[in-house]
Amino acid sequence: MFVGPFDGRKKRSRCQACSTSHLKCSGQAPCSNCERRHITCIFGPTTQKGSSNIILVERGEQKTPATFKSYIRTREKQSPSSTGSSIVSSPSALTDNALSFLYYFDVFAKRNNFTGKEHLFSDEMKRLSGFHSSSYLMDAMLSIGAIQAIKLKAPDAPSRNECLTTALEHYSKSIIGLRDSINSPRKRDDSRQNTVLWTTLLLGLFELINDETGNGWQQHMTHGTAKALEASGPINCRAGPSRKFFVQARIFEVSRTILENESTFLTQPEWMDLSRRMWTGEHGDEWHPLDSLLDIMVTVSKLRVQTAEFIEMHEECADEELTTRGKSICSDACTLKEALGSWYASYALPINKPVTQTMTKENDSMLLSRVFFAAISIYLSGIFDYEITHWHNIAITPPTLNEETVQMHTNAILELSALALDTTNLSPLLFLFPLRIAGARSRTQWQRDWVTRLVTRIGSGFAVAAAILTELSYVWEIFGLEESRNKLGEFEVIYDASR
Repeated sequence: MFVGPFDGRKKRSRCQACSTSHLKCSGQAPCSNCERRHITCIFGPTTQKGSSNIILVERGEQKTPATFKSYIRTREKQSPSSTGSSIVSSPSALTDNALSFLYYFDVFAKRNNFTGKEHLFSDEMKRLSGFHSSSYLMDAMLSIGAIQAIKLKAPDAPSRNECLTTALEHYSKSIIGLRDSINSPRKRDDSRQNTVLWTTLLLGLFELINDETGNGWQQHMTHGTAKALEASGPINCRAGPSRKFFVQARIFEVSRTILENESTFLTQPEWMDLSRRMWTGEHGDEWHPLDSLLDIMVTVSKLRVQTAEFIEMHEECADEELTTRGKSICSDACTLKEALGSWYASYALPINKPVTQTMTKENDSMLLSRVFFAAISIYLSGIFDYEITHWHNIAITPPTLNEETVQMHTNAILELSALALDTTNLSPLLFLFPLRIAGARSRTQWQRDWVTRLVTRIGSGFAVAAAILTELSYVWEIFGLEESRNKLGEFEVIYDASR
């Protein structure tokens, strides 16, 4: 019996998500895997006859750009008292293309969960959408939606060049509108303040999607989101919309301060107190072990800054008082190491325990916590590892990890990050800082290859991943692994003479 394209068997193909994850696909739209994972199910133009729409699965409902537009216009006709807040206040003022871009922004939001919890940042976007379609927050949403349409190769969207032009136009309009709003002499307004906060975060996300250097995001996050959140004050973040923003944005600020080895306002006593207080009382049911871990991570980042300052001063002028300060730093590090150990013993599953692919949303957050735990454990040790000679010269033994433990954490980051990218809606952005740490500690070629594959995969959606691979290529060169540069593909960057 001949078996081939004309043997009469039914042709079956995999959707993009199943193909990427190397999973068996049921073949229908949406497929069973995507429906279970609540993610967008996309079949290529030749994978399934007549399948030209991207289908978003949400709580048992199937949405396409066409049904999304109909849904918005139906909601607009209903009274606010019966519908709550709609996605847009005036759909009639938006073109069909703009409504499509709003749909793809919604797709982006559902594929980028920043906490592992049920509450997504798009939920707050919808609540704040009682503004005019020309507002700077709406422009920021449309800019991301237009870029997402390009990433998904949406068949119903305008051409790539038109989408890109639209994205840049809305991005520019959003920046101008944001600047005008900040400079406006109007009295303080909570709704306006939260709109400013979310807009700065979305503009930063736009930069992460498009800018390979990460400089644009750094500007928005450091001088935009962080400054605006700090200015709003911890008291305003105890409840309401500002609290919801703090929950979503805190993980970005923690990751930023660790990646950049910089200080953060989150280490100020009033903000640390906010973190401790906000998970009790009426909001106590929203607490997750990840929240406690982030508090420890913030303190570790503060210790990193203090240690760098100490070493610089001690190299310039060594005296007994500075040596005493060094002992105090090591004592604080021991306390943090014990805190991490206690956190792990209380909440985390064993790193080497198999994790099933049928994880709940609660487990998504736990999976992210385990990745962060491994990364921050290596990072805490690295504060002293890279300056170990200095500590030995002043007869101080800092709390470092042995190489076997470091490699155990490195492998855990690789395994769990791959699992999260395959089976959850956790934003790929969350894994850049752990993979950066794992890459720096990778000592074998298979580890470096795995890091490269994972970061390159993240780079398909977020161009900033190129900056991580650029840094790692330099680190691996230092270790005499020049051949690793050939593994970087399109992300390979040649350093200039300043290196």
